[in-house]
Amino acid sequence: MIMVHNRNWGSQENLFILVTVIILFIGIILVPARIHAESTFFSLSKGMSGPQVSELQRNLQELGFFKYPSITGYFGVVTKQAVEDFQLAYGLRATGMVDESSQTAIAHAVVKQDMMSNALRYIGVPYRWGGTTPVSGFDCSGFVYFMFQSHGISMSRTTSSQLFTMGVPVERSLLQPGDLVFFSMSISGQVSHVGFYLGDGKFISALSSKGIYIQSLNTVYWGSRYLGAKRVY
Repeated sequence: MIMVHNRNWGSQENLFILVTVIILFIGIILVPARIHAESTFFSLSKGMSGPQVSELQRNLQELGFFKYPSITGYFGVVTKQAVEDFQLAYGLRATGMVDESSQTAIAHAVVKQDMMSNALRYIGVPYRWGGTTPVSGFDCSGFVYFMFQSHGISMSRTTSSQLFTMGVPVERSLLQPGDLVFFSMSISGQVSHVGFYLGDGKFISALSSKGIYIQSLNTVYWGSRYLGAKRVY
């Protein structure tokens, strides 16, 4: 009787130990992951140095704001000016310090810069109403959906008029690559066309007559139909 009792108790004890070990293991895995997710932001300012500053300089260099001939890893006068120039261009408060909002804006801008470079690969892909792939063809909102999705930005498949309700408005003078530009193609004045701003007054979109094509915002045709812009990422 005593031996059987001890054997049962031992099984229960082993089960308890196993459950405890599993709980501790889950805690070891999840807690550092949560800490890592919460500590990815680094506030950067003049006088600092290190790999985070080097990454900042590389990103600003890619975006055309950091123009020093080499990556130094030191946050000096040149880096501060590059940060201020970026902040002004993107409608942020020009402090010269990289706070969380500036860091997010820079990271998003780098993704959109790459996205616009890749968008050029699809010039000439034919127009297809409802199309969302280079194989089937694109309509204007389908092209926007495809480009965002292919660069890891989650977005629902929607219409140009629905896209116009998303994001934050952007003044025409502050347009940056990857911003969405909207047009009315009918006398109703309703949004019916969308494209990506590329820079230098140009945008790329899916046209029913040409497929994926680059046009200028400054022509009479497009200028008169322009309704505004949104930054959705």
